[in-house]
Amino acid sequence: MENKEKKFNLAKELHQSGKIAEAQEIYLDLLKEQENDKLYFLLGTSYLQLKQFDKAIEYLNRSIEINPNLPNSYNNRGIVFSELKKFEKAIIDYDKVISLNPKFLEAHLNKGISLKNLKKYNEAKKSFEICIEIDSLNPKIYHNLGNLLKECKDFKGAKQAYEKAIEL
Repeated sequence: MENKEKKFNLAKELHQSGKIAEAQEIYLDLLKEQENDKLYFLLGTSYLQLKQFDKAIEYLNRSIEINPNLPNSYNNRGIVFSELKKFEKAIIDYDKVISLNPKFLEAHLNKGISLKNLKKYNEAKKSFEICIEIDSLNPKIYHNLGNLLKECKDFKGAKQAYEKAIEL
């Protein structure tokens, strides 16, 4: 047991330090011993980071099959779908995250960005407003709100949002 834990911790350290391929090798080795949702999640995330989207979806799907209550797996799969310009599918995943954890800021933010990309501006603005309720001091929210308002030709509102982002 201790050896598995050491290998898992080493893989996470490698992953966090950007040595993704090395981490993947250890994750895959550990999966041979025991399947679990966290290993599949980490593999899916690593493939997302490497922009190997088919593999990312494969492993994130497996993580969700094992544990359908992991918000991070849905969020990362939503990011993959967004990268593939499949914004409707991404929004379904972000909504699932939000149903599991209504305060999951990144899911609300990602949903807002996807809605903006679909030109569903009012819905996108609502998502960004929810983000502000969750964390009013996050500059990424105001930056994305500024992008939305600029696209809607609300240049005064966009300027205010960008200024708030810079201030934070």
